Formats: sequence, C-alpha cells, structure tokens
Amino acid sequence: MLKIKGLSAEDLNGFLDDGTEFSGELRFRDVLRVDGRLKGRVVSDNMLIIGETGQVDAEIDCGVVSIRGKVTGQVHGRQRIELLAGCRVLATLVSPKLVIEDGAFFQGDCRMGEGAAPPAPREAAQTSGDPAAAGAGGGENVR
Repeated sequence: MLKIKGLSAEDLNGFLDDGTEFSGELRFRDVLRVDGRLKGRVVSDNMLIIGETGQVDAEIDCGVVSIRGKVTGQVHGRQRIELLAGCRVLATLVSPKLVIEDGAFFQGDCRMGEGAAPPAPREAAQTSGDPAAAGAGGGENVR
C-alpha cells in the first residue's frame, strides 16, 4: 500500500504520474499528488502534494500545499504551505502558516497571517498596465 506522510492510497483523490502533462484548470476533492507537469490553475479545499519529479507552473489555491518538486507562479495555502527538502520554489506564497525544511530552495514573496489575501491572478497583473501590479519598478508599494 502507498504511504505518503501518513496518507494511504485510499486518501488520494488523484495522481498525475511522472511523464504526465496537464494544462488548464484542475479542481479536486481530498488529496491530489503531482509527479508530472501541470500548468494553469489548481483549486481545492484540501491537500495538493507536489512530489520530487513534479513541475508546476500555476496559480494554486488549496487548503494545504506540500512541495518537494519545482513550483513557479502563485501559491495560496489556506491552512499552510510546506516547502520540503529538495524543493525549488520561485513563487509568491500566501498562507497563515509556512513550514520550510532544511534543504528547501525558495525565492519570491511571502505574505503570512490570518488576514492574508490570495495573490491577484497573474494575467490581471501583467495586462493591467499598472507597473506596481506587475511587480515592475523594483520597489515596495508605499500606501
């Protein structure tokens, strides 16, 4: 029987194996594990696991996000985000709780706290014409 950090195979709702590619919007219940490539948007109230061979370029909005593979984009973990040893994350992270293991690589922005809002969709920031929204200018927004 497959075991993932205390989860059994019965707990998995879906699995994208190494060699599998998905592009688009993905919604799921329970737990999804990604060991292949995923591009687009991922939405769930539950847990997304990105395995060692997983490569994700997406806007992620899930209850718990556990990362051991490569992730770019925006990650909103409503309960927590876990950056596990060996992961490579170049993203904006938003979550009330963030766990970073020794050996994890993270480059990007992080917003924490109960009131942290999910990141704005990338398309809106890139096409709005507002340099602050697109992250241009290299400075902080002072209000």
